Amino acid sequence: GAAMALSLATSGRRVVVLEPQLEVMLAVDLTTYPQQDYDLRISAVTADNIALLQALDSWSPVAAVRAQPFRQLAVREQGSDWLRFGADDERELGYMVENKLLQASLLQRLQQHPGVELIAAKVLSVADGIVALDNQEQPQLAYEWLVVADGASSATRRALGMGTTGVSYHERCLLTLVKLQQPAGDETWQTFSGREVHALLPLCDDYACLIVYADSPVIQTWQQSQDTVDAVLKERFRAQLGDFELINFASFPLQHQQALRTFCAQQRALVIGDAAHAIHPLAGQGVNLGLRDVAALHALIADFTDEHHQLGVKLARVMQQRQAANVLMGQGLDVVARVFRSENPLLQVARRLGFVGLRQLPAVRSMLAKLAGQS
Repeated sequence: GAAMALSLATSGRRVVVLEPQLEVMLAVDLTTYPQQDYDLRISAVTADNIALLQALDSWSPVAAVRAQPFRQLAVREQGSDWLRFGADDERELGYMVENKLLQASLLQRLQQHPGVELIAAKVLSVADGIVALDNQEQPQLAYEWLVVADGASSATRRALGMGTTGVSYHERCLLTLVKLQQPAGDETWQTFSGREVHALLPLCDDYACLIVYADSPVIQTWQQSQDTVDAVLKERFRAQLGDFELINFASFPLQHQQALRTFCAQQRALVIGDAAHAIHPLAGQGVNLGLRDVAALHALIADFTDEHHQLGVKLARVMQQRQAANVLMGQGLDVVARVFRSENPLLQVARRLGFVGLRQLPAVRSMLAKLAGQS
């Protein structure tokens, strides 16, 4: 949402940003941020989206605070050899960035923009080009276009009557922050192990984010005790990483959700980011899909004024294209997640053959690496 607002502001539009956590985000001190522990919500922001943030003059403040490049992706089945993907010239595929840092940096950049007004509020209802807010000083606000980007549980999307479809995986993602005995390097990796997936996101200095996807009751039992979580991680990661110290942990449920519509001509509203699509985090594409929504709209609004009679038609077309791409990505990850957790012997053989085939086709691996970084 903040990136979309900045895109609109830099194109000369007047923008009002509604953010319930505004005071918290504006209070984040970027000068002392590197001395704080990592936030657990970390995204692998790909190269194409780094380019977008650079175009919005918003990447350097984030990179100056804390961002870890990654140049390789590696995957394997437990007990087999690694299958690695990377750019031929060893360029960065992307950066590991804390969501809190990225959001705070963008909002603070918006605070400095003369064409932007920030209001601490959430939307209660939408009707006839007016949003009702939970803000006593400004209980309602008229708009020309409404961009909805308030997360997977979007109250604004519901207020617009735009429904969703999706499923729960009955799994949780266990996120943990650990301190290693040496830097994790510039490779992010995943191991498929039965009904679990184990992953590492390299962070700055000697830190890393270790992730386990598993059935919900299993993770809920683990996280009742920090000692249990520590033992679970050591059992799954120590052979690869050596000893490490558990700093923090949390978990969240996994779901696949898509908005049935992402554009409403009658209410002049469009839905982007997690409000439009929540997918399995297996490939780390959640934040990236949202930023690609912004990139597509950014390219359009730079060429059209709000008064242009074709703007609504063009917006509808772009949103349709983005919805198709997001649905395809979501369904693809849904298939991958289910296949790799399947205990069906035929599917197990098929995925092993897939790994063997990819090992023997370096050109395909290079292509997949470029797709991973969208470069």
